[in-house]
Amino acid sequence: GILQMGSEEGEANEKPVHTVYLDAFWIDQTEVTTAMYAASVNTGRCDSPPDRRYLDDPAYADHPAVYLDWDAAQSYCQLVGGRLPTEAEWEKAARGTDGRIYPWVDEEIDCDKANYGGCLGDTAPVGSYEAGISPYGLYDMAGNLWEWTADWYDEHYYEKSSLANPTGAESGMFRVLRGGSWHSGDWNARTTDRYLDDLDMLRNHIGFR
Repeated sequence: GILQMGSEEGEANEKPVHTVYLDAFWIDQTEVTTAMYAASVNTGRCDSPPDRRYLDDPAYADHPAVYLDWDAAQSYCQLVGGRLPTEAEWEKAARGTDGRIYPWVDEEIDCDKANYGGCLGDTAPVGSYEAGISPYGLYDMAGNLWEWTADWYDEHYYEKSSLANPTGAESGMFRVLRGGSWHSGDWNARTTDRYLDDLDMLRNHIGFR
C-alpha cells in the first residue's frame, strides 16, 4: 500500500512529504533481544559484540541487543532469513497510513507509551509498552533504541526518492537510524525523524529489528 512519507513540520531532511508505494513485507514485532543475539553468538554464527556487559548479564536477556554495528545487525538478519528494513518500510510500520506523529493514535508522548528522554535511563525489556504499539502491532517503534535501517543516509533523498519501494541513496558515509532511544528526547521519537551514524558505531542505545 501507500505511505505519506515525511513531515512538513519536521527537520529539513524530512521534506518534502511524498507518497510512496510499498510491496507487502514482514517486520519483527520487537527489537532483536540480547538472548536472541546471544544464541547466534553461542553457536558461532555471529560475532560477539566488543562490549559484552549486556550480553553476559542474565537480567538483560529480554532487553534489546546493543553494542552492535550496522554490519553485525545486517549479518544477524540474513542468518535468520531476513534483512534490515528499508527506511520507508520502517516508517510505514511505525505510523501506518494516517500520518501519525507517534506510533499511537494521539499526539502526546509520555513514559507510559515509550522509553525515551531518561524515563528509565537504560533499555527496557522489549514489548513493555502496550500503550505505545504501532498500527500493525509493533512495539518500541518510538524510544528504547535507535534502530538501524538498510538505507544509506542522504539529507536530500526525499527530493529525488523513488515513488515505489524506495531503498535510499546508492552510497554514502552513514546509515539511517530511526525511532529515537531511551537516551533521546520526544522530538527524535517521532515516526518521521531521520538520524544517522557511522556504520561501525557501537552504542548502548542503538539496535535493530
